[in-house]
Amino acid sequence: MKTNLKAQKTNEKAQYGAGGFTLVELLVVISIISLMMSIMLPGLSKSREQAQRVVCGSNLKQLSYAWHLYTIERDDRLCSAETGWNDTEAGNWVADGPMLEGNLVGGTKQAIKDGSLYPLLKDVKVFKCKTDMTDLVRSYAICRAMNGHGCSCDGAAIESYKSYTSIKMPSEKPVFIDATSRLGWIDGSFWPIDIQSSLIWFRKDSRNITARHGEGTNVTFADLHYEYLKWRDNRTVEFSEWDIDPMEASINNTDLETAYNMLKGM
Repeated sequence: MKTNLKAQKTNEKAQYGAGGFTLVELLVVISIISLMMSIMLPGLSKSREQAQRVVCGSNLKQLSYAWHLYTIERDDRLCSAETGWNDTEAGNWVADGPMLEGNLVGGTKQAIKDGSLYPLLKDVKVFKCKTDMTDLVRSYAICRAMNGHGCSCDGAAIESYKSYTSIKMPSEKPVFIDATSRLGWIDGSFWPIDIQSSLIWFRKDSRNITARHGEGTNVTFADLHYEYLKWRDNRTVEFSEWDIDPMEASINNTDLETAYNMLKGM
């Protein structure tokens, strides 16, 4: 009898063991899964960032097509790169108005709709990058060389293009670029450099460079192509986040030279 009971228990153990995992086996499986996840997650994160960058690039290209169509409809004249309240003569691409207390239009969808490019797009969402986590309704600016104001403010007097056919080497002249602001909207045309005895990064609370795309920025050019510009100096990224001052970010910064050569226009 004892022999039969012992044999029965042995058979039961064999049956249960064949259908399950031991604690050690479970720990090994969990370790393998964890290792695989640690390998895969950075790649998935990178793929997600690249996908978001492409979507942003698509927005910029649509804006660039509208910008170019505007010149066709206006006998070669460029829309204004500025963001003041619009009128027929100025043709400001968006119409936020002055950054003054009491301005209830600036930073709203209505400011976009009142601009000269919205009628050619009819989609407010195009003006906002999906990776822009701020409350801004607009994530982009037009470079000052593309019919921005010519005053000596913001550290430099920029001689800007007024017509499309006057643009020299359009494949090298940027139009739209990622930008940001700590205030209600991105104010004015895009010019982030102070030209003194040497080049120095320039920013305002209402306008700054960004590094929201994998420590880089998106740009479209006058020939309507799109490029991703990767910042090489980590200080540029810190500067874009208002973490260091302009002088500290500028000394021997190759990104500054790259930006100046690209944005200076004529």
